[in-house]
Amino acid sequence: MRNTGSILPPIVIASFLAMAGCTAPWSSDADSRATARSKPPARQPQAAGPADDRPQLPTAHTIAKKAVDPIAIDGKLDEQSWKAAERLPIEIIHNKAQKTTPGGFGRVAWDAENFYIAFEVIDTDIQGQGDGRDTCDIVPPRDVVEIFLDTSNDDEHFLELHLNALNGFNDIFIIRPRDDSPLQSCLRYKLMFMNGWNLEKYQTAVQVNGTVNNAQDEDKGWTAEIKLPFKSLLLPVGQKQPKLGGVWRMQLVVQDGDAQDRYLEWSPGYEAWFHHSIGTWGRVEFGE
Repeated sequence: MRNTGSILPPIVIASFLAMAGCTAPWSSDADSRATARSKPPARQPQAAGPADDRPQLPTAHTIAKKAVDPIAIDGKLDEQSWKAAERLPIEIIHNKAQKTTPGGFGRVAWDAENFYIAFEVIDTDIQGQGDGRDTCDIVPPRDVVEIFLDTSNDDEHFLELHLNALNGFNDIFIIRPRDDSPLQSCLRYKLMFMNGWNLEKYQTAVQVNGTVNNAQDEDKGWTAEIKLPFKSLLLPVGQKQPKLGGVWRMQLVVQDGDAQDRYLEWSPGYEAWFHHSIGTWGRVEFGE
């Protein structure tokens, strides 16, 4: 089980800033050196997705049910709460209005203090690098799951989280400046990654059915659990937990680093800058 910690390392932030085409004012020489040492190079944006007048898949939707028993963060997914949760197929090819064989499934649940996310990942050759806080390597051929959360449902700021089969974890706070902001002139993809922010008191755990980084055998996959305290998730001012019937925007991603279609999403995404098209993220409605 992983418990909370420090600041996003320069190598991760520098990679994201480089991909965004902007050297932010808080970047340091250490950030630049970290980028230069990063091999293979960071992920590159893909071609634009379907034009607006082409058929597109509907936005995904789920109801997050309240947990009916305590959820132990051990990666096993054996609680009644997970059995009652809807199994969300992660099967949409990024940048395409097309489904394929699911790369995995997600589930969500909540209680008075926490939001829970679970993954079941299908993978015959599990690869990963980094087993601590802010060490999860997201560059292919590494395998990771990704979570995107807009807890204010406002398209102006959101969270991006990464987790691998070694229990390596990254947390990133992202701001999307308004169109009239002077920051737009230096942000190539209209996103600003904040390296001074930390997700507090989170917990993660994984269970692997196979071996990581061993191409000589055939793996089955891995499961993961994440606990995110509401008090750490930057809810709207005055909210201690979501309101019953309230809605968040969420995207779940499985990255199978050596697959032809390596980025699969729960809800369709058509933006070249990976999975940041908030308008088509799935909706999570908080229910009983």
